[in-house]
Order: sequence, then structure tokens, then C-alpha cells
Amino acid sequence: MAKSLVLTGISGSRAGMPTIVSGKLSMIGSTSGCDILLHDRRVLPRHAEIRVLLDRWFIVPLDAGAMVFVNGTPVNGKQRIDENDLVTVGTATFKVAIQEEREVGATSWRW
Repeated sequence: MAKSLVLTGISGSRAGMPTIVSGKLSMIGSTSGCDILLHDRRVLPRHAEIRVLLDRWFIVPLDAGAMVFVNGTPVNGKQRIDENDLVTVGTATFKVAIQEEREVGATSWRW
């Protein structure tokens, strides 16, 4: 079964909005062209990446000044993210969920 990462905003400019991350690499930043665009003065133009490796998701800050937190702990290198984790980028916090695709057009959510 294919899986996608779902980030649902719980604070900041993306509060209440789910974002599906289904590619191998997704850019988070404040500039156009980013997969997850955050309008936040604390977010760098190319702030962080979400990478998929062997069906596991990782977040990677792209600059020493890029503040990224997982469950309140600062991320200094590659950090795995999993179901129910809280990921903070700038002032936006997201809750992580996994979406499993069962068949074309049918999806289920695990919270």
C-alpha cells in the first residue's frame, strides 16, 4: 500500500489546513516554488525539506538558522517524523498523520 504523510496545521498561518506530502522530497519555505509555503517572518525562503526514505519520513533543516522542532525538541540534522508527532516550523505547528491509499480514489486516515 502506498502511504502519504499528512501535516495538519494546529497553529500559525496553516491552522486547520491539511497538507498531503506524497513525493520523495518536499520543500518548506517562504518563497514561491516551495511545496509547503509558509507566510511567516521566522521562516527562511528555503527553510527545511521533508524526505522519504524506505517508507519513513524525515525533516531536515536547510540552514543553521532554520528553526525546526519535533515534539518541542530542536532539530539539528535529519530527524524522523512519525504518526502523532508535532512539527514546528517558524510559528506554524503541524500534527503528523499517515494516509494509506487502499485503491484508486479510496483513502483511509490513521490519527
